[in-house]
Amino acid sequence: MIKILSAEQLRMADEFTISQQRIKSIDLMERAAESFVECLLRKAYLPPAPAWFIFCGYGNNGGDALAIARLLKKDGEEVNVFYLAEKNEYSEDFQTNFERLKRLKGITPVPISRVEDFPMISRDAVIIDGLFGSGLNRPLIGLPEKLIRYLNEQDALRVAIDIPSGLFSDQLTTGTSFHAFYTISFHAPKLSFLFAENAEAVGYYCVVDIGLSDEVIRSINTSNLLIEEEDVRQRLRRRKKFDHKGNYGHALIHAGSSGKMGAAILCAAACARAGAGLTTAHVPYQQSVSINAALPEVMTREYENAPFDFASMKEISAFAIGPGIGTGNEARKAVMELLKTVRAPMVLDADAINIVASEKKQLALLPPNTILTPHLKEFERLAGKTKTWMERHERQLELSQKHSLYIVLKGAYTCITTPEGFSFFNPTGNPGMAKGGSGDVLTGMIVSFLAQRYSAEDACVLGVYLHGLAADLAVEFESHHSLMASDIIHNIGAAFRKIDDPEGKAQLQHPGDPDPGDYFHDHDILRLN
Repeated sequence: MIKILSAEQLRMADEFTISQQRIKSIDLMERAAESFVECLLRKAYLPPAPAWFIFCGYGNNGGDALAIARLLKKDGEEVNVFYLAEKNEYSEDFQTNFERLKRLKGITPVPISRVEDFPMISRDAVIIDGLFGSGLNRPLIGLPEKLIRYLNEQDALRVAIDIPSGLFSDQLTTGTSFHAFYTISFHAPKLSFLFAENAEAVGYYCVVDIGLSDEVIRSINTSNLLIEEEDVRQRLRRRKKFDHKGNYGHALIHAGSSGKMGAAILCAAACARAGAGLTTAHVPYQQSVSINAALPEVMTREYENAPFDFASMKEISAFAIGPGIGTGNEARKAVMELLKTVRAPMVLDADAINIVASEKKQLALLPPNTILTPHLKEFERLAGKTKTWMERHERQLELSQKHSLYIVLKGAYTCITTPEGFSFFNPTGNPGMAKGGSGDVLTGMIVSFLAQRYSAEDACVLGVYLHGLAADLAVEFESHHSLMASDIIHNIGAAFRKIDDPEGKAQLQHPGDPDPGDYFHDHDILRLN
């Protein structure tokens, strides 16, 4: 997994790398600038023959910008450099790169000390923001804030170096920030990139390797981690020649009600696709016909009235409850009976979460290691209202630790929090998943992995990553507008093959469509080595 480091931890990693590799800080800065330019020229959709407008602050982020300007100028580009000149307090590496830049012909850095110094910028230009870096911890004021507001108003492509100026790396951002279309970040994404309130500032981001010491990165402890494909590959167990269905468990899914049997069908189909040996849909009386017609691979059990005898179902390896059950009296009895009598692994989703949220003592009712998969509104009912995404994340982490729960908060960069205090952020998935049924598919996949006797943590990581990956593969022949939950199910197999085949040669379910590997060149997290 990629460690998401704080600004202070990144500063320490820089210092350790400089000491261990016996290089100067200016050399590490040059390495970062080279990686930035390579990513920018290879990956960004740039206007033809752009004019570069590069803005530099006083510190090392400004030093990065000066080095980038020099590298672009060497390629014969039209490069315009501007630097804040309100005060004469520049870092040593800034000054070194400033002198190097001045030695190039055809480029003269222009000072900005007042609003009247702001340049005219054409719409076919590219603005590069190197004003302030990840060490910023207070809102911008004065001339820098006015400059950033001015740059945000320009009808030109905007790119941020490492982090948009004004955005805090690992705390709630207040005040003005640069609004980038692309952010090219050094070593790893910043925690603030993963929250919706900062989306306008970050835009699309990619991560470039600047050669920080592997030794120091391994030694740094952090609870915030970004899931990588290799993590899924290592956790996923390969099937053996003489395995049989009994080796892969039996999942029971209590789902559906009149008018909402689609939720049960999607959940059960995803469970079977994700590899459970047996899948049983536990559905209301006279509702099994829809399951049997749609999913001949899935068994059914019908119930008519409470009580629900979950405790007698000794053959069941893992339970899921909630999709489409409603919040009526019968659904409430089913949820409470399951919580009171069953100690097998379980997933609670949708209406089951709403029912728990309405009960007294709420989360104390849940057995340890229970998995909850709320969307934002369901989480709010469970945990109370929060003002910001950062506050919501802190609340999620607190509840996971206090009640020994795994909470999968769905959305862009779906976050899994664990009883041990870790937060795993998922990079796969796309806006096409913002449609009814996607969550039912995720619940089915997670309970499938639980039934196959994966740990709760592994079930969450595998389920969330593969769920998003299947959706990413599906949009190769659908679109963000047209994607359906059933399209995700149809591409679970392609997602597994993508994990088995890291070269990206797995083929889509839809005949004649492009190689799914093509998608990953366009993904907004790009690891350049």
